[in-house]
Amino acid sequence: MINKVTIHEYVVANLIMKYLIYVLLLIFAIGCKDSKEATAVQAPYNVPYPLKSPVEFANGKITTTNGISFSKNGKVLYISKSIDKIFENGKKYAGIFKYAYKNDKWNGPELIQFGRNIDAYHPVLSIDNETLYFNSRSSPDSTNTSIPHNIWFSKKTASGWSSAEMLKGINSERYDSYPSLAKNNNLYFNSDRAGGMGGMDIYVSNYVNGKYQVPINLQNLNSDQVENDLVVDPEEKFIVFNRYIDSTKTIDLYISFREGNDWGKPIPLDKINSPTKWELTPTLSPEGNYFFYELDGKIMQVDLGELFHAKR
Repeated sequence: MINKVTIHEYVVANLIMKYLIYVLLLIFAIGCKDSKEATAVQAPYNVPYPLKSPVEFANGKITTTNGISFSKNGKVLYISKSIDKIFENGKKYAGIFKYAYKNDKWNGPELIQFGRNIDAYHPVLSIDNETLYFNSRSSPDSTNTSIPHNIWFSKKTASGWSSAEMLKGINSERYDSYPSLAKNNNLYFNSDRAGGMGGMDIYVSNYVNGKYQVPINLQNLNSDQVENDLVVDPEEKFIVFNRYIDSTKTIDLYISFREGNDWGKPIPLDKINSPTKWELTPTLSPEGNYFFYELDGKIMQVDLGELFHAKR
């Protein structure tokens, strides 16, 4: 005959066993999740130690002239450089090039074709990687004619990139360039259009119901100088840009943090800025771990968190 004590011991033991099984399954599930997440972010630029100070990406072997954009998995890189084609005014064309990481090395560069022979530089991939935005000085009517910069785009297709088009609702008769997109497709760019505060100002065009709205001058970011290359955080929590000071002929990086519905006062990135060199083309890695920028044609890399130490 089974007494009450035996039954109690059996029930307790059974509960303990179930609890242990649950804990083991939970640990296994978390381990799998961590493993998947770790695999997902193992881009070629990842390093197993903190990057407190900027270092040369790819040991300085990949250079650029105004352009740094990584694919979502970090294994494709787009840069831009001059090519052997000349506008009718004698200026050199620029082209966008692709590097692909295969067999433990970066392979390239491969010139990207956009279905028409146009000037193209400063590549910027959309968040979903389906659209490539860039600057161009080519006239849409006569691509060998150089005009003020406009923002163009091309769509990914099964065979490469579609024929490039000028972006509607953004471009003006003046300079419009250096696009950067948020996750919601709001587009940040710079322009010297009428009504600005300085040589070039930063604007945003909000994306509503599939259309870009009238660009808004982000006055808190702008000055009477030139606000130039820029990148916005996908969640629009911060923005990094460079500013050209005409009196000193210097270009330095600044960061501004979102404060409610507006932007805070821009703060110079003193830890990164050089007193004698120009910091260009600020870029974020797709997963948000690193900050990249251009220095003397080389691509520099540093932990993104180092930017947040800027004095507020």
